[in-house]
Amino acid sequence: MRIAGIVAAIIFGAGALVSIQAALAAGKHEHGKANLNVAVDGERLIIELDSPADNLVGFEFRPRTDEQKARVAAALEALRDGAGLFAMPPGADCRLKSAAVSPPDYGDAGHDHDHDKDEDSHADFEAAWEFRCSNMAALMWLETSLFARFPGTRQLATSIIAPAGQTAVVLTPGTTRALLPR
Repeated sequence: MRIAGIVAAIIFGAGALVSIQAALAAGKHEHGKANLNVAVDGERLIIELDSPADNLVGFEFRPRTDEQKARVAAALEALRDGAGLFAMPPGADCRLKSAAVSPPDYGDAGHDHDHDKDEDSHADFEAAWEFRCSNMAALMWLETSLFARFPGTRQLATSIIAPAGQTAVVLTPGTTRALLPR
């Protein structure tokens, strides 16, 4: 099972997993666009990202050059720093507790293939972060710096599940903050 949806399934049960997976399936692989899922449960804030590799590193084939390998390594390092990618109201006192990042699966087990076909391949980065917030009443919004860190990302289709309800919003470089259901 992919990272995206695992935590929400644990928190909200199979019904939430089905709706999150349906949302992900509807959001086909499209360069410049990515999916962001947000779940609020008790003191936990869980954020999941599913993005085409092209948005984060500029290509979707298995890296061959040192420069390409360095781009992938830098993207993985940046994704592990959830506290650097997401901001919440200071009064919510949210702290990053864990991060899980999956590098792209380039769809080939070995290297005995035609590299010209790599240009047509699709690969995604997946990441999940868990924050603990000591004052959930103050958690009114979530802001991301993903656009600044990864300029190839132009839209984040964002689904939010919270005790007060569900909502969806499209974030862009000009609109980086999502309000949580109240």
